[in-house]
Amino acid sequence: MRISLRILAIVAAAAAMEIVCVMPYRGNVALREVLQRTETAQASGPQTAAVMARENLADLDRIAASRRLDPAWYMLYGTNSELLDRLPDAVDAYTRALRIDDRAELYVNRGMVLLHMQRTDAAVADLAKATRFDPATVESLSGDVRARVTAAAGLK
Repeated sequence: MRISLRILAIVAAAAAMEIVCVMPYRGNVALREVLQRTETAQASGPQTAAVMARENLADLDRIAASRRLDPAWYMLYGTNSELLDRLPDAVDAYTRALRIDDRAELYVNRGMVLLHMQRTDAAVADLAKATRFDPATVESLSGDVRARVTAAAGLK
């Protein structure tokens, strides 16, 4: 009886170490690798970018359980979804990231995807929110969108 309790305690401790220490460490390593490949994919041609983005999404799915509260995971998922022209998936990823961390870059990313999807009103709302965080955001916009974002953000 004592031996089986000790074995059970050792197994429980090993499982806890896996969950608390090993999985997050592996997740961090994988996240760094995906970040590097994403940056390379963004600078590559469309075919190379698509191959790398698929690989990145597979890796992100693999580490999802240990990273679901990390906005970086969602940002990378959104960026790679954009590279594959999976725009609704990108919007969803950025939306989930915003539930965790309210950052200008997330609003910009989601707003630009929404613009690409021709959902202009929603895009203007996101870009205006980003502009309130960082007024320089509006400088990267042009035409009617820039005017609408400037007005929505209350800038002159």
